[in-house]
Amino acid sequence: MEKNPILIIDDEPSYLQLMKEFLNQEGYTNVLTEQNPLKVLPLLERTDIDLILLDIFMPEMNGLELLEKIYAVYPQIPVVVITAVHEVQIALNAIKLGAYEFITKPPDTDRLLLTIRRALNTKLLESERDSLRRALLEQKPSRRIFSDIITDSPSMHKVFELAEIFAPTNETIYIAGETGTGKDMIARKIHDLSPRRNKPFIAVNLASISPSLFESELFGYKKGTFTGALEDKIGYFEAANGGTIFLDEVGELPMPLQGKLLRTIQYNEIYRIGDPKPVQLDIRIISATNKDLLEAVNKKEFRPDLYYRLNRGYIYMPPLHRRGDDVVLLAEHFLEVGTRTYNKNIRGFSDAVLDALRNYSFPGNVREMENIILNAVAKSFDETYINSIDLPREYIKPPDNGNHKPKLVSLDLAAEEHILNVMRTVGNSVQRAAPLLGVSERTLQRRLKAIRERRN
Repeated sequence: MEKNPILIIDDEPSYLQLMKEFLNQEGYTNVLTEQNPLKVLPLLERTDIDLILLDIFMPEMNGLELLEKIYAVYPQIPVVVITAVHEVQIALNAIKLGAYEFITKPPDTDRLLLTIRRALNTKLLESERDSLRRALLEQKPSRRIFSDIITDSPSMHKVFELAEIFAPTNETIYIAGETGTGKDMIARKIHDLSPRRNKPFIAVNLASISPSLFESELFGYKKGTFTGALEDKIGYFEAANGGTIFLDEVGELPMPLQGKLLRTIQYNEIYRIGDPKPVQLDIRIISATNKDLLEAVNKKEFRPDLYYRLNRGYIYMPPLHRRGDDVVLLAEHFLEVGTRTYNKNIRGFSDAVLDALRNYSFPGNVREMENIILNAVAKSFDETYINSIDLPREYIKPPDNGNHKPKLVSLDLAAEEHILNVMRTVGNSVQRAAPLLGVSERTLQRRLKAIRERRN
């Protein structure tokens, strides 16, 4: 089943022999054992290991200390901690250090085998992704700058190609796309690939600036120009001199300021409010918006000459629902972030949740995906999976088939909805929900388990 060995580390010879025989019977024939934790790192230097099963209490070295040393050098190897002491703090410390799972002795064989399968599958997937990423980087060195963007989508790789083409030039770049698709991220990547990479990158969200402050914020003003102007102020354009200014939501710029922006592009200069002398600039402009600027031009809400000056290089950011398997890749990434943030040991998503995520349109795109997964992790009361009950209702509702008649539900289904509503209200706390529902915590946990099984 496994390409490289599974390594079991424990100071009890009889336990090592028993575990090795058990795994051999289950088809894991490549199993190594080690009693002395001091010999583990030298062993890892000369042997490729796919999975480690690690004891905590050993005389030569504490298992948590060894775990920390292993991950300092070999972070790619999943480590399952197995110990006879069921101590919550030890489990938390192990997970914080990076342990894949924490299991008490004697281990439940079904849970142990499931954990081993998942750990090996996770390592295999990560290894394949790393190989693909390395191949891309070797193919084109500049692609290293995009290696932190999680994607396997051809449309996103097209974005990378365009960014690489435009970066060395001094042309204005216009990035179009829905909210949350990462327009600001690509603008920064273009700057980092350009000859201006060591100069300022100033990002300005025009939608967050009051219309009355647009000119002073963008171009600055002279001391004494108006009440409260106690000293000279440089605007965003001067702050970006020599580098790049990113004008996000450029469609919000009022018509009078559009003319001044056009002049800035044409003559590479600005005028501070109250100053008759122009300030010469060496600056690159990248703009973005979630609006259809061409439609705004047709409606005479945006100057056509400014539109064409901003649009010397065009990049379209695809929405998340058009990026194929990126939905799952990003969900897994944010799950990993969430488990670290909230110190939880959730290992994946139920099939129903994965189907729901694949079928959802994500109008808020990657930003919405991040919020949903992090909230699901924070609120989840299942220690293994994110289930349907951890998602907001709009993510799991069935598609509209045109039938708008009221749906009649059974008493059991109505009771389920009531239980889930109460759980959401109290932050998914069984301890707080049980008294409100008039049942014991044990009964509530049993009902929740039945609901998860039925819905997944």
